[in-house]
Amino acid sequence: MEIHLKHVRQVINSASSVLRLSFVWILAAGYVSADEGNPVAIRYWPGNCTSIETMWNIHIALEANSESRAAMVRPADVEFLDDFWEASSSDRLVLDRKPNETKALLKSSKDSPNPSSNAIQFSRVRLKDPGSDKSIFLNIIAVDGVVIVDSNKATVAEIASVLKESKDLPKEMQSIDAFLIEDSSGDSFAYQKLLEQTQTRVLVLRASVKFDKIGETTVQRIPHNTFAISQSKGNRVSSCVTLEESSWKMENSLADLFLKKESACGSSRKVFAELTKNQMNFRPGNGTHTPRWNAEHMMGRELLFFSQIYHAVDSNIPVMDLNPKQMPRDYKPAHSDWSGLEESLQMERVEAFTRRYAYLLEGMDLESTAKGSSFWTPRALLKQMDVHYSDHTANVIKKKGLPDWPRD
Repeated sequence: MEIHLKHVRQVINSASSVLRLSFVWILAAGYVSADEGNPVAIRYWPGNCTSIETMWNIHIALEANSESRAAMVRPADVEFLDDFWEASSSDRLVLDRKPNETKALLKSSKDSPNPSSNAIQFSRVRLKDPGSDKSIFLNIIAVDGVVIVDSNKATVAEIASVLKESKDLPKEMQSIDAFLIEDSSGDSFAYQKLLEQTQTRVLVLRASVKFDKIGETTVQRIPHNTFAISQSKGNRVSSCVTLEESSWKMENSLADLFLKKESACGSSRKVFAELTKNQMNFRPGNGTHTPRWNAEHMMGRELLFFSQIYHAVDSNIPVMDLNPKQMPRDYKPAHSDWSGLEESLQMERVEAFTRRYAYLLEGMDLESTAKGSSFWTPRALLKQMDVHYSDHTANVIKKKGLPDWPRD
């Protein structure tokens, strides 16, 4: 079964014979092909909407509405997760876009037996109250080595009450990295019980909760709507954060620098997007680099320098070095089978990463060496990226005029 994301409502309407899923047990350990270590962004929006954005730029929104859609930076690849469960006869769903494919598609696991390392995998767990007929369904979202549980409109008291009666947690809930809580009612006791029962790494709460501590755990109030999480590297100490429903706002000088860098990157991407794999791998007779090297080099420089700065502020952002070897004779392409369009999307993914976590630049002096950087000030780095994209793109355009340039 394959569900084209823009047509989910049509699928639902034509699926009258499909029964609602009643129970799904998927082992957390069964999630495979994760690109482990990459940061995953959890974002809260107006109208109790939550979105999740990955390093591969896959974007899902839970409980989206017109207000949250207007606030989000870009449309989600998937909305209305419960509708997909209703339309699918599968016990597991995979949202994936492999390199050189045109768009992300949601499929049943049996139709996606070999998901890419960038896929988001969904399952659903049913928690049944043994003392009644009531059941709670929670969504399990796994990507890049991170397991996220969505409370799916259930209150904390309901979840804690059901778990209290359970002898053992479901296996897919025994290693939760983030528990997304929509409920903001009541006092902290139920939240404390939930944290104790699940040993969740991070409870992610709405800013409307009234308490500042859950048991002995201080609630960290983040003054914007984005929280980064990556795969656990050891000690799983539980924490609690609240998110607002609006994005962090850049001050004008920083915003201007970002826009200029992104404009240069956008112009560069247009050049690469039109090149074939053969043209991307072209080795000029004059001994200069392939066009693919230029794309990898520009992307790699931005990713490394900004991830170094971001990591110094938040360890959930790893230092990511995808830089190719500098000299043509030493260079081996990371993905020789990628089209020029896919390389341009890789550049766009890094651009999105840099902006997504730019709130980590909060309070930094634009003229002083940035935390985590050997020598770059934020202003100098952003200006250099602007020039860097323009210079290397000009070099690629020159290659197109060489007599041995391939025509296809």
